Amino acid sequence: MEQGSDGHERARARRPDEDELITAALVVGGTYAEAGTVAGVSERTVRRRMADPEFAAEVSRRRGERVAGITGQLVSIGPDAIDVIRDCMAADTAGVRLRAAQLALALGVQFRHAQELEARLVALETARTPDGGGQVD
Repeated sequence: MEQGSDGHERARARRPDEDELITAALVVGGTYAEAGTVAGVSERTVRRRMADPEFAAEVSRRRGERVAGITGQLVSIGPDAIDVIRDCMAADTAGVRLRAAQLALALGVQFRHAQELEARLVALETARTPDGGGQVD
């Protein structure tokens, strides 16, 4: 709130680009303080904007788009990464081979868990549809 000439606090009008600047800074991982600096507002203003469900939903939607894009890029280089791990597993140094094997096993377990969770989620969503006999909200 800003003080008017009569000494009373009144809401400051937002600049049209302010929400976009705040959103853009938060989408790339900025803190509320950093987003406020970018947009020329206080951290408190950013917190107030994030308390608005529509604004927070837009930030979340845009973060999701960004993550999806990054995920796509990572998936596209997956075969090359696997080749690197495979090459390391054939290295002369036992420590390199061991670390490559540990990485391969750990990633395999993580990917398997993710795949299982996704399958379970799809099954739950299917069960909630009229065709699957579940309830639709």
